[in-house]
Amino acid sequence: MQYSGPYRFHLLLTGTEDKRAFSLKQETNKKSVFHTAVTVKSQPKIYVLKSAGEIVYVGYASQSIGTRLGQGMRANGLKGYHGYKWKQLEEVELIVFVFEKIFSEIAEEKHSYKSYVEAIEAELVYIVRRENGLWPRWQNEIHFNNERRKEVIESAEDMYHQVLLS
Repeated sequence: MQYSGPYRFHLLLTGTEDKRAFSLKQETNKKSVFHTAVTVKSQPKIYVLKSAGEIVYVGYASQSIGTRLGQGMRANGLKGYHGYKWKQLEEVELIVFVFEKIFSEIAEEKHSYKSYVEAIEAELVYIVRRENGLWPRWQNEIHFNNERRKEVIESAEDMYHQVLLS
């Protein structure tokens, strides 16, 4: 499977406990923005959050990464979803892998492709546990399945090694 990345960003988290927000940390005087690849809608992404060198969360998104992060940061439990557990941190590194295929309108094909990318997400979370002895600190859930097992494991191993490079 073809994917691009990793795209790396440093996020600053601000706000009160029930109303958190994020911004991109500026490395220069230029305004920092998300790379276009991570903002494409209907395109699967796996994203990893690190804090102080520790992988604390692995997630899946098909919408723009900014939209997905915003949903998790603003959630306060009023509709049952409390949002990200890691949103209490002050700064995190965001690492995003973008899969090349954009979801089609064919439901069966979309479901199969989503299952495939979610299998990579789950395998990546498992690799973190295998290598560190613990699940990522703020991991809430993962979607297990056996889609294209050999290919999934190879992709997850490759991503894990790329995440460690930072």
